[in-house]
Amino acid sequence: MPPNTRGKIKEHLEGVHRNTEGIKSHCNKITELVGDKNMKVTMAVTKLQEVNNILDEFAMNLYGSI
Repeated sequence: MPPNTRGKIKEHLEGVHRNTEGIKSHCNKITELVGDKNMKVTMAVTKLQEVNNILDEFAMNLYGSI
């Protein structure tokens, strides 16, 4: 890799992690607003949270391997 590429990649992976934290916060707020009123929306938000957790895990694993 060219010089400083590793550092830039890690910086962007940290950005991915920070954004996943924001997504978690927004999903929690949606869940609070919807509650048990609309199970389809609740289930969709739950799936979004699962995908977000997987993305965050991948980003952190990649960060650790660089």
